[in-house]
Amino acid sequence: MSDLCSNTIEDVALLAASNYHHHDMKRLLIVSTESHAGKSLLALALGQAIKDARESITYMKPISSSVCYATGEPIDRDAQAISSVLELDADIKQIAPITLETPFLQDAIESGDHGFRRRILRSFGETSDNCDVAVIEGRQYLGLGVATGLSDFDIAEMLQADVVLLTRYDSEAAIDRVLCALRLIGGESRVLGVILNYVSMETQLNGLTDVFSPFLDERGAEVLGIVPYDHSLHSVCVEEIVEKLGGRVVTSAPLDGEVRHFRIGATGVESALRLFRRTPDLGVITGGDRIEIQEAALKAARLRCLILTGNHLPQRAIVRKANDRGIPIVVVGQEPMAAAAVCEGLLNQSRIRPGDRLDRAISLIRSNVDIDRILEKAADT
Repeated sequence: MSDLCSNTIEDVALLAASNYHHHDMKRLLIVSTESHAGKSLLALALGQAIKDARESITYMKPISSSVCYATGEPIDRDAQAISSVLELDADIKQIAPITLETPFLQDAIESGDHGFRRRILRSFGETSDNCDVAVIEGRQYLGLGVATGLSDFDIAEMLQADVVLLTRYDSEAAIDRVLCALRLIGGESRVLGVILNYVSMETQLNGLTDVFSPFLDERGAEVLGIVPYDHSLHSVCVEEIVEKLGGRVVTSAPLDGEVRHFRIGATGVESALRLFRRTPDLGVITGGDRIEIQEAALKAARLRCLILTGNHLPQRAIVRKANDRGIPIVVVGQEPMAAAAVCEGLLNQSRIRPGDRLDRAISLIRSNVDIDRILEKAADT
C-alpha cells in the first residue's frame, strides 16, 4: 500500500511541477463506453472550435493501442493526424507518449507500471505549458487498464481532468451503459455530461430528446450533444483495407479510393451485376476463382476495389481490365465471409485523413454538440 501512496504523492508533485507556469487551464478528458465511439473526431472538433475562439490548445492521447511502424518506430497515426490538422508544435512522442499494441496486464503486474504515469505527467507538463485548454483522449473504452492503474479513471485523477462521456447510441442499451459509466466514475471525477453519437435520425431521435435526455439530466448526466449518423461519412480507404486484411495488390491502380459499401459476390452473375450497379462506392469481395463475378464487378460504374479471397491470383485479362479502369485488385487469404467482417468493421473505425470527408464529419459534430456549454462547465485548474 505504501508504494501506491508514494506513487500518488509523486504524481501530485510531478503535476505541480509540470504546471508551475500554468494559469487557469481547462482539462477535458474524452472517454467512451465502448470502442470506436468517435473519440478522435470529437477531440479534433473540440480542438478546432477552441482554436477558432482564439484560445490556445493542447491535445494529448496518453495511451495508444493502435500503432503503425511505417517510420520504424511505433506511431499513433490518428494522434499524428489530429496534431497536424490542429497545427500543434509538440512532438508526437509527447502527444502520444505510450504506445501499447497488446494487452500487457501480466507484464505490468509483474514489473509495476514501467514508469508510464511519470511519462504521461512529464509529457502533459511539456505539451500544455501556458495553454488555455487541454483536450485529452481516453483509452479504447472505459474500464480498460483498471488492473494496471492506467484506466481513464486513473488518467482523469492524474491530470485533474473533467470528463466528457461519449457513447455510441446503437439502442436503448446505450442509456444503461451511460448510467453504468456514471456509477463507475462515481464522485472521484467530475463528469461534465454525455454525448450520444451515431444516432439514427429516423428511428431514435424523438425518444432521445423527449424521454432519455431529461432522464439522464436528472441523474447527473447532462446531454451535451446528439450527433446523427451520416452514412456518407463512413467509408474506408482501399489502402487501409489492404493493410488490415494483409492483402497483396496485383494491379498498378492507386489505392486512395474510398469504399462505403461491401458486397459479397456469391450469387448468379445477373443478380450480382444488378446489385453491383445499384451500390455506390463499392468494394466487391469474391472468390479468386469466380471469374464471371469478377467480370461483372468490373462492369459496375461505381466499383472502387475488387477483393479476391482464398489467395487465388486473378487471370491476366482481369488484371488488364482492372488496370484500364484504375480499379485495384487485392488478393487475400481469408474466406469471403471473414474478409467481409473485417471490412465492415473498418467502416466504423476509419483513420483520420485530412480532406472533404473529415471536414464534413467535424462540421457534423460542431453543429450538434454544445461546445460552449462544455467549456463553460469545465473547471479552471
